Amino acid sequence: MSETATGPRAAVRTPVGTWKEELFLTRGTYTSILRFTETGAALLLRGPRPGCVGAGRWEATGDNRFTFRIAELVFEEDGTYTGWVDIEQQVVLDGDTFTSTGDSHVYDAQDRLLEEAAVTARGTRH
Repeated sequence: MSETATGPRAAVRTPVGTWKEELFLTRGTYTSILRFTETGAALLLRGPRPGCVGAGRWEATGDNRFTFRIAELVFEEDGTYTGWVDIEQQVVLDGDTFTSTGDSHVYDAQDRLLEEAAVTARGTRH
């Protein structure tokens, strides 16, 4: 998989690949692993909570910029589904790192909104 675009704008980077992400929230710092595919899939391979995964889409929004939206599924340690998180981030790429900002909405298993959180993140190619 290519990490850069081809053609006349070959210097423009894409997020295609796997990333380690540090999430910064008011209640703490968390780590997750993301994967972005050439076809526009955005995958949460390992969420900040054990056993959490998710999927969504990413799209370019300008030179070295993109957005992504992922639905993260949340489970208890015994595998019980407890809800989901709607994650949306606006991202700026800088070589093999990125910074992002956005909002996350946390829902319980009955789809009731529990919390809204402003999230900033920093990612590095993994």
